[in-house]
Amino acid sequence: MGIPWLLALKAIPWGTILTNAPAILRSADALALRTRRRPDPAAIQDVQALADRIAMLEQRDHETAELLTRVTAQVAALSAAGEVLEARARWSLAAAVTASVISFLACGIALLAR
Repeated sequence: MGIPWLLALKAIPWGTILTNAPAILRSADALALRTRRRPDPAAIQDVQALADRIAMLEQRDHETAELLTRVTAQVAALSAAGEVLEARARWSLAAAVTASVISFLACGIALLAR
């Protein structure tokens, strides 16, 4: 177990890290100072504008959801109507086939009766 850690410690370029340590510390201090500052009024206005934008997007999302609900109901109604029409078309086809068979039989009987 000690060998992988030793290899890792040897692989790290300690000379480069130590020479750049002051720059790394300055960057870390600058980052810490920026995060501790209070937001300026322009940033607060930007936050308010973003909040307004989010509220508007949420309203649009709600309206879109309502529209999708209505469209889904309409599609369901159209599907039900399509199923009714399909059943009627089947009955009409069955009636037409039956009428055709009866007419052929009637023609055959008429020809044989002559």
